[in-house]
Amino acid sequence: MKKIFLLSSLWFFLAGCGPRFIYPHLNWLIPWYVGGYISLDDTQKSMLQKRLLKQLDWHCRTQLPDYAEILRAMGREFGHPDQELSYSKIYSYSNKMMKLWKDLMRQIGPDIANILITASDEQIAELFDNLAEQNQEFREEYVDLPIEKLTENRQKRMIKRLKYWIANPTSEQKTVIYAWSKQIVPVSEDWLQNREILQAEVRRLFSRRSSSPDFRADLLKFIVNSESLRTPAYQAKIEANIETTIHFIVQLDRLLTPGQRTHLLKRIESLAEDFDKLSCDPKDIPRVYRPEGDLAPL
Repeated sequence: MKKIFLLSSLWFFLAGCGPRFIYPHLNWLIPWYVGGYISLDDTQKSMLQKRLLKQLDWHCRTQLPDYAEILRAMGREFGHPDQELSYSKIYSYSNKMMKLWKDLMRQIGPDIANILITASDEQIAELFDNLAEQNQEFREEYVDLPIEKLTENRQKRMIKRLKYWIANPTSEQKTVIYAWSKQIVPVSEDWLQNREILQAEVRRLFSRRSSSPDFRADLLKFIVNSESLRTPAYQAKIEANIETTIHFIVQLDRLLTPGQRTHLLKRIESLAEDFDKLSCDPKDIPRVYRPEGDLAPL
């Protein structure tokens, strides 16, 4: 579940995963939904590959320019050390990225649904077995550990991510990172519970796929709007952590050294340029695979 990141699209800024973070969306996203959890037959693989070609072309033409534009706008915000970073603007960039993500899901949702509809009972059983295994792995690493260890791990992840963007954090910046990590409301257990709710809904949908004329429409609605099943308490924690993280970014901006700021601006512009240059060449599209996910929450 790559980039589950994402208590918000702020993960994009903080993940530090290299210049091809956004572009391969479709290269892993559709396989993640289908080929990442079930063994596809030859017909399904062919269907997936054909749909992927079409959607990758759409993605390149419509979304990559927007990502580049947002990046450069963020770069302009960080480019004025004499001005305090605007909380409202950073929040707006986060929302714009989330909107792009929603647009992407609306675009590829029908393809995901159409491929899942062809799944056999054996493939559906395989799907839920794989989901249960991943749930257990996540629980062991991000839920069952003592709170102190979870906080320490969160600090280490943030330091590692920031090294990509600003090089080595100073001792004062590390103090701010430690304070941020303690202010973050733990959501790993909520995330796992929500995931189990989603999986139960998928199981319910598939249990009546042969008898319900609305099966495809219901499945598509679920794929595109799965966040509607979050509990109010979970959603409130997500929003609180987004706010905490934006305040953290604003505070960190005030502590950047000239060298770190230069490093950050170069990283941002380099990534934007990558989006400008990337093509939709079909040879870049990999075969169906099970992607290596990054399950780490903030």
